[in-house]
Amino acid sequence: MNSKISRENFDIQQPYKPSSESEIKFETYRFYLECYKRYLIDRYHSWQNFALEAFQHSSNLQGIKSFDSRWIERFLKISWNTEYLIGVGSNDSEILRINNQWIPIQSYYSVYTASEAFAYVLDGYKADSHHKALRKVADYFVKSGLDPWDKAYQGARGKRGNEHKPVNFPQNIQIPHNLQRRNVTPLEMIAKCLKAEHFHRIDDIWDKSCGIPKYKFDPGYTGLFHFLYRLRIKSNYEEVDLFISEAPESNIRNFYEALLTLCFWSLLYLEILIIRKCKKKYIIDAGIKYININPRADFLRKRIEFYRDLLKY
Repeated sequence: MNSKISRENFDIQQPYKPSSESEIKFETYRFYLECYKRYLIDRYHSWQNFALEAFQHSSNLQGIKSFDSRWIERFLKISWNTEYLIGVGSNDSEILRINNQWIPIQSYYSVYTASEAFAYVLDGYKADSHHKALRKVADYFVKSGLDPWDKAYQGARGKRGNEHKPVNFPQNIQIPHNLQRRNVTPLEMIAKCLKAEHFHRIDDIWDKSCGIPKYKFDPGYTGLFHFLYRLRIKSNYEEVDLFISEAPESNIRNFYEALLTLCFWSLLYLEILIIRKCKKKYIIDAGIKYININPRADFLRKRIEFYRDLLKY
């Protein structure tokens, strides 16, 4: 489904113009995240509406008869606790600027650990690694997921370097420049984000020993969670200072809030899918157990109360 935001009214050009390489990268990542956030709000209007659609859309998922409940709860608790730490935040702009170096790591791990739980209940086999869990979840999303988690890039980039293709996007979607701000829609910028990430994944994963020329190598579907993984690597290993940006306070806060939104909505979706696969009482009880330990886990509390009311628990 296309976003209703037109080219004409989607213009959030800031007076700030990044100049250094690190500022340009931060602004690029910030805008990718902002486009995801804006697309979600435009598409579903509220997380409650999205949750209702997710429950309806996943109604055909077959439940799993037996599962390792301790293993699932272990990963969900890590996910919930990490989300709580993200939400602590700060109203102080300078503290938030510094904290943005750690937010991509926390956001990714919160989503990844929930993905481990879902990847397991999806077919009864534990992925137990980043690569396997993200691959299983991305495959499911592309085939059966909701917009925009179903959006991806796939294929080898070819000798021309641009032959990898968008998946579940409108036909002939226009791919903008990563710094384009005028005459661009959120969905087009999401396509740009995933195209760039797919290109980077080929560089990261391909190895000469695999016996396939690099231009023919396909790393599999590249989706939103792979982009979050990219941010985690950048902020944890490769370019730590990039996220402590000298951008305006509004951009610093926007980066944080967009990541927090993506984390919340992604956990909402994964939890609904896990509820469909497992006993709903088990998942709700696990959430309540964590809230009893950490009463300040407000984001999880909102979701658990919604599940309980919706499922007449």
